[in-house]
Amino acid sequence: MAQDHPNRFETAQPPATIESVPRTPFFYGWVIVALAALCSFWGQGVIQRSYTVILKPLTEDLRISRTIGVFGVTLGWLFTDIVSPFIGHLIDRKGARFLVTVSAAATGLTLILLAQVDNPLIFLVLFGGVLGLARPSLQAVGAQTLVAKWFIRRRGRAVTFSTLGQPLSAIIIIPATEWMVAHYSWRTAWTVLGAGVLLLLTIPVGVFMRGSPESVGLLPDGDSAEDGSRGSAVRREPLPHPEFEWGTHEAVRTRTFWILSVAFAVIGLVPTVLSVHMFPFFTDQGLDPATAAAAAGSFGVSVLISRLLVWGFLLERVPIQYTLVMWGALMTAAISVMVLVHGPVMAFVAASCFGIAMGGTAPLGTLTWARYYGRGSLGSITGVANLLNIGTDIIGPLVPSLVFDMTGSYHGAFIGTALACVAGVALFAVAGPPRSR
Repeated sequence: MAQDHPNRFETAQPPATIESVPRTPFFYGWVIVALAALCSFWGQGVIQRSYTVILKPLTEDLRISRTIGVFGVTLGWLFTDIVSPFIGHLIDRKGARFLVTVSAAATGLTLILLAQVDNPLIFLVLFGGVLGLARPSLQAVGAQTLVAKWFIRRRGRAVTFSTLGQPLSAIIIIPATEWMVAHYSWRTAWTVLGAGVLLLLTIPVGVFMRGSPESVGLLPDGDSAEDGSRGSAVRREPLPHPEFEWGTHEAVRTRTFWILSVAFAVIGLVPTVLSVHMFPFFTDQGLDPATAAAAAGSFGVSVLISRLLVWGFLLERVPIQYTLVMWGALMTAAISVMVLVHGPVMAFVAASCFGIAMGGTAPLGTLTWARYYGRGSLGSITGVANLLNIGTDIIGPLVPSLVFDMTGSYHGAFIGTALACVAGVALFAVAGPPRSR
């Protein structure tokens, strides 16, 4: 596919002060990848994966409806979407180390405080407000965007590896949370998980995270810096595609930006629906909690395998537009299969289908914006695009709860989501590369 770009080509400028980093026998960017994977496991995965198990006992304990319990998720995503452009701008200008460290600490402390909550209003403030404000720095706007700034040639595999914490959190956190809830309580589960975030995420990112290769005297992908004193110097290879830089104001004036933003928001209904409602749905279909947790957790195995064996290959070798269409179609199929679940076998099948589609979700979003608009303003561009998720993040968690409260079933919500996804796939099909003005 032909691609037109602005005539201006920019490269990131080195900062006035070069930060020091620990010496490693490999390119320091891979340390950033590992830290981003920790963010996706502890900062992002723990909240989403634990809450799908904690939702039912929490609402029963606090004596609130399932809709109110899910409203905390909706509120959190709203705060995330609203502050994402500002977080992205700060990360582009000031680096990610301080913001990610503060967000990780706030997440861990908030989970511990949530374990003591008895008032629904305080629950909404902490779960929706504080965690919502902390989330952008720990996901695509922050940690994954940071990885894309450290790599160009190897960006596909680097971003893919950085998101492996998400499927691992499903494999580990869902069964572990179910065990803690069954043997102790949901309060114990959140206390333990909050302590894990403080110890195993906040400290590493505070010590080792850096904002860009230029900030430590390196170049993307481990190419030798001017002084040749840090990193692994390797022979430069031709880029798989030109790396042009768009400013945020330039990007939002392109047709591609808005079509992609809307399409991502529509297809994003599937993970926002199932990340909250899959475990309760399986138990409503007659599965005991342990089996439901195993089925819900098995989706993480599919994410992990598909991300390593399928999506990593596709994202570096197949045109991004074709990959987007394929991903959207798989998401549509994943939510459609859910209506067939009436026992353990189909629960595992449906969770696996969802996992295969989810394998492409996190890396595909970051890579699409980086591929089309470069890395210079990537945080800001990703943050602005996330504003269109406001509608998705209201509808995705909340509407299925309302449908369930009114009908006693999630089937109507699943079918409606599948129909919406068809429109999202069509948008991906017509979205071409951005053209210069």
